[in-house]
Amino acid sequence: MTKYYKVLILVFLSSIGLYYAFESIEFSELYRHIISVNLFKLALAILILMLSCILRAKRLKYIISPLDNDISTHHLFGATMIGYFGNGILFFRLGELLKAFSISQGNDIKTSESFGVVMLERVIDAITVFILLVFFLPFIPIENQTIQYWIVAFVVVTFILVSVLILIRFINWKRIVLSFSFLNKSIKDKIIVIVDKIFKGLELIFKTQHFLKIILCTILIWICYFMMTMWLLESCHIELSLHKVFIMLLMGAIIVAVPALPGGLGTYEAGITYTLTLLFFVSKDLSLTYAIVSHASNYIPYMLVGSFYFIKSGLKFGSINKASF
Repeated sequence: MTKYYKVLILVFLSSIGLYYAFESIEFSELYRHIISVNLFKLALAILILMLSCILRAKRLKYIISPLDNDISTHHLFGATMIGYFGNGILFFRLGELLKAFSISQGNDIKTSESFGVVMLERVIDAITVFILLVFFLPFIPIENQTIQYWIVAFVVVTFILVSVLILIRFINWKRIVLSFSFLNKSIKDKIIVIVDKIFKGLELIFKTQHFLKIILCTILIWICYFMMTMWLLESCHIELSLHKVFIMLLMGAIIVAVPALPGGLGTYEAGITYTLTLLFFVSKDLSLTYAIVSHASNYIPYMLVGSFYFIKSGLKFGSINKASF
């Protein structure tokens, strides 16, 4: 029953987002903006998005090398796309678990280990956004209360996540699990094995011999995201200076972290529209056009390519429950 309440909350948040995004919109103007989108620059943005996914797969290969040095970049690219596909159609970002299962498929890596690797990826991404946010903070109008809430929420969640991971690792968490009197011994043992393997995946960053390559891949990934954001803005005939493009990229990264329906429906459109109208005084019709186009340029390729790899892999959503943790 708790799961259904959570789904209702997500539906509520997305509905509010969609209401705000489309409130007072002149649909004839919105249609005019959409059909005038520069398809060439839109195509360039989608191509560089795929390049960023290849770089993500390469970075994942470097991260996972202490566990399996023979795993191919192509396999990891497929797993990455399957993860995005899962996040686009499943609630609660269960695509991350689907990605972890896909990584372990046909390899010696346990799903719990690969889930630790996926968590490590997310920690790297969150810390990168945090560092970039601090660097560009002087250019962001943080006096606006809504912008303050977004930034503070992101910083707090990132800090809590990293702190919890560090704290759990350095306390005697196994003793805490064993003290749970409401669990029988077999369940306790399984929890300990799973959590231990998750941390094994998380700690790969300290064991890999490719640390500098991981940093380089991360930089290249964000360069791709920057180029994609710039071309998407230009495709919608929105001209911003380079530092403003980067601010839009950072705000978009924060907005996609907001809980919502699969694919970020509603909250993404509202957040992007609000940011463009508030920060850069772009008309709401044009801002929503960019929100729709940028969302579609991510969502549709992920769905098409991800579904291809999902079908090719022979995975089924129900098979995750049978994964070897």
